Amino acid sequence: MLHQVPVRYRWALRQGADMERRRRVPRVSAGWLGKYRVEDDPRSDWAECQMIDISVVGVGLELFGVVPDDLIGHRLAVEVHTPVGASVSIRLVGEVRNSGPGPEGGTRAGMEFVDLSETEQQMLHVMELLQVVW
Repeated sequence: MLHQVPVRYRWALRQGADMERRRRVPRVSAGWLGKYRVEDDPRSDWAECQMIDISVVGVGLELFGVVPDDLIGHRLAVEVHTPVGASVSIRLVGEVRNSGPGPEGGTRAGMEFVDLSETEQQMLHVMELLQVVW
């Protein structure tokens, strides 16, 4: 006999399905150093961060410095230097989907890319296929 899922649990199941979909996207370790800024907070200043991993849908970051308590839902701008050299940097913008304690004492934040142009999506896909700089 099948039971209908109560309404209060449907959201959690949907969130779990979304998380599972994101987990199916390959992640590659990065370890790139950079800086971040909470874009939708006018008081935010640039602070240090490290990109832990990257995929075509987002990045895992460790944020250092003063981080808002309610980080989830905020937009971050991140600038990192690739291992190719200091002359090559990448700017990424996305929305924080989850956060918690980081491995190096900072705040771990999972950021999903938002509003990517078709060109940006294609560039991430090509970089993933070729594993160019990561």
